[in-house]
This record gives sequence, structure tokens and C-alpha cells, in this order.
Amino acid sequence: MSNPRQVALDLLLRVEETDSYINLLLSSVLEKSGLPEIDRGLVQELSYGALRWQLQYDEFINLLTPGKVLSAKVRISLRLGLHQLFRMRVPAHAAIHETVEMVKRFERSAAGLVNAVLRNCDRAGFDSLLGQVTENKPAIEVMAITHSHPKWVVTALISALELDGKGGEIEQLLIANNDTPEINLAALPGSNAQQALLELGLTPGDASPISFIAHGNPEPLLATPGVRVQDQGSQLVALALLAVGDKSGSWLDMCSGPGGKSALLQAGIAEQGGLLDCLEPAPHRAELVRQALNPKLQANVIVGYGQEAKQNSYDAILLDAPCSGLGSVRRKPESRWRKTPEQLANLTKIQAELLEAAVLALKSGGYLLYSTCSPIVVETNTQVKLILDRHPELELENANQVLNGINPSLQLPSGRKTAQLWTHLHTTDAMFMALIRKK
Repeated sequence: MSNPRQVALDLLLRVEETDSYINLLLSSVLEKSGLPEIDRGLVQELSYGALRWQLQYDEFINLLTPGKVLSAKVRISLRLGLHQLFRMRVPAHAAIHETVEMVKRFERSAAGLVNAVLRNCDRAGFDSLLGQVTENKPAIEVMAITHSHPKWVVTALISALELDGKGGEIEQLLIANNDTPEINLAALPGSNAQQALLELGLTPGDASPISFIAHGNPEPLLATPGVRVQDQGSQLVALALLAVGDKSGSWLDMCSGPGGKSALLQAGIAEQGGLLDCLEPAPHRAELVRQALNPKLQANVIVGYGQEAKQNSYDAILLDAPCSGLGSVRRKPESRWRKTPEQLANLTKIQAELLEAAVLALKSGGYLLYSTCSPIVVETNTQVKLILDRHPELELENANQVLNGINPSLQLPSGRKTAQLWTHLHTTDAMFMALIRKK
């Protein structure tokens, strides 16, 4: 039988070496491991935890191994050992012994160093180590190390919060970004899913009126027709467009993969006969969209770029644009390590191209909802301002009023027209939304 620590190490090595997302690899890795349920939970906690706290653990490792060059496997093993020492209920002797034994199997010469680092960390204690690695550092860097976020991300999040009048809430946001997210289910309109989930005793979510919280493995619940796993923020994106769009008209999901929002749009317009096109450039992601959709309802999945959308063809368009993903780091902790400020320039260029194409594809009187799973200002309000400046025929609608109409308990500021959900306030991914109407 597989060793859960070894499975976690192999998983993290794949994430690092192939730029894969852990949430997309985890299920298949666990299935192949043959581990019992309790050990599968250990793999998940170890791998997600070591990934979330990577920057902080590396600071501790660097403090105790000055000048040493460590292989990726040894460094990841140390992160796993530190996570057990400081954030799991694993006895210190077991955490150290198991990590050292694991390292012996692939790099015996490093076992002594790993043993010494973990013993010294255990002896020093977490508070002492954190104090040493943050001593005399600027406030931004202290926050970055304390909450394990790159400095530039902390700075960018502060700017986004300040724009929303919440500049003093950065610590709360960073803490929330490291929380383990609940598993959110969506009960699609037009199905009996909502009633079925209520009868099973599931608790409705706080943010989206079609959401439910799943505890444990959600797989058995997904056998219920109309039930999907989907963050409440993503649900609200689709629900906002459904609240204003002509449900009997032509709809486009411009960047549709992997299909969660497409499925919700399809279900939401089906009763009134709306027609949905789903554009997705990557063939494997287009296949995921097909799998997410209800084959009994109308929808066309088109392998193609959003920039190729037919002009003047749609009454409602969802542009959930490619972005930095820095609003969903609870679910995809590696996002914070993947992106750089330099990469944002390329992303914002693509976002601007897609927005331009969306405006051209929209009919007069139609609605465009632009969304990102990022609160970073250059990806959100800056993009909206630029497209409005270029197109006087566009009008910015009040997305906050629409969302408050869907769920009054959101209490979004109706004085602002663009909407920003926050993980620490709404327990959703930090989704941004702008609702634009073509005159």
C-alpha cells in the first residue's frame, strides 16, 4: 500500500514540475494510490498545506540551511515535515521520523540534514522562527511571510481593497486566503436538485440562493440530477447575467471551459427557449464543457477563441476572462506562486482583446457581464474603464444592485456600479463583476 506522505510528495513534485493545478490532479492521484479514506484526507491536508505555506516554510528552511542548495524533492519533503510539526496534530517524533525515512528512500545523503533541520525547528518553536525571519523587515514583507503570499500580491491586494474602501482589511483577507474552503454545490434551475439537497439535510450557502454546503466527499451527491460543485461566487456571476438578460434570446459564454457557468446559464434560459453558444479554444476543455452541460437542453460547444465571436449576434454575453486567479487562492494555492507582475501585462492584453470582441458581438440593448476570479485592479476596474472610454455606446449598469436583488444579505455597496466579492466577507472566491449594456 502507498505511503500517504510519499503520495503527497509525488503530487507536489508534479504540481511544481508540470505547472499543473493540485485540484485537477488530486482525485486521480488518490484513486491510483489505493489508500483508505483516512489516509486520503492526510494526503490532501499535507499537500494543500505545504503548498499554501510554501513561502513561510522556505524562509524557515533557508534560515537553517544558509548557502545550501537543496533538490526539489528534499525541499518539498522539508515543507511537508514542517507542516506536520506546526499545523497538524502529528507528534513531533513521528513527523520527523517519517520525513527522514522518506528522504532516505530517494536521497540518503540528505537524510541527516533533513533530520537536523526538523529537530532544530521543533526545538526553536514556531513563534521564535517566525520572529527571526521577519525581524527588521518592512511591514509588507512581514505580512507576506506571516501569511505566505508573495510581496507583490500583498501590495496588489491592498490596492484592490483600498479602491473598495476596505484598505484596513488586508490581514483578514490574507488569513481567509489560507483557510480550507467549504465544498459548495449548485442546484441548477429547472431541476429538483434544490428540494433533493434540502431533503438530504444539506445547509444552504450564505451567498448564492442556489448553493448548498457539502461535508466530506461530495461524489455521491453529484449523482443527483442538476447538482454541480461550484463556488458561490461563480454561481453569482451566472445568476447576475440571468437576472437581466433576455432568456429567450441568443447567449454566449465566451471563455466557457471547464463549463460550470455554462451549465448554469443553459439551465437558466432553457424554460424560455434561449439559445446558448459556448466558446472554448482548448479542445480538452471544450470536452469538459460538453460534459458539464445537460444533453437534453439546447447548447452549442464551439472550439474557438473568444476573439472570433460573431459580430452583432448575441443578446447576452458572459466574459469570464482568463486572469491571474488571485481571487481563488484558497482552492488553487499554487496560483499565488505562478503569476508575476510581468505576466499580468500579457493577461491584461488578452482581457482587453476579449472585451473588444465581446462588445462587437453584442446586439444593441444586450448585456455583457465581464468577470474575473481576481480582484487585482489592472484586471478589473481598469479594464472596464478602458472599454467604456473606447465605446460611448456602452453603459455601465449597477452590478451591486443586481446582486443585492438576488441576495439582499450580500449588502454590497449600491453606490458603486462594479461588484467585488471578498473571501473574508462573503466566503466566496474574490470574484469581480461589471455589468455593461449596449445602448
